[in-house]
Amino acid sequence: MADEAAAPAAPASGGGAKGKVENPTTVLILGFVTCGLYCLYWMWLRVKEQNEYLGRQVVNPLFVFPGCLCGPLLIYADYLYCFALPEMQQKAGVEVKDEKVMHLLLMILLAPVGQYMVQQKLNEIWQK
Repeated sequence: MADEAAAPAAPASGGGAKGKVENPTTVLILGFVTCGLYCLYWMWLRVKEQNEYLGRQVVNPLFVFPGCLCGPLLIYADYLYCFALPEMQQKAGVEVKDEKVMHLLLMILLAPVGQYMVQQKLNEIWQK
């Protein structure tokens, strides 16, 4: 039937379920005030959100808490997380910048600052 209007196309949006938009400054302050405990909790939540959004398990959430005892495991989880972030940006239609190495170094050396920067990127993705 040529007279019927075609159904409007769905807006281009990312993969699966979107995460929660959080204030990056709060992430930064809580990371420093709790001496890094909030950083572990933040990472655990964001890993689960990333896996749901991409529709596959990029990082096993169980890598985060044992990372307290085994530093290389947490570094590996940070590596996987930071290197999958551009894929999330691409799916959301956000401008992709090659900042993987900078994010990884900040997540390892100064976690609250790295998480502040990553949370800004995530907020852009969730708002699309």
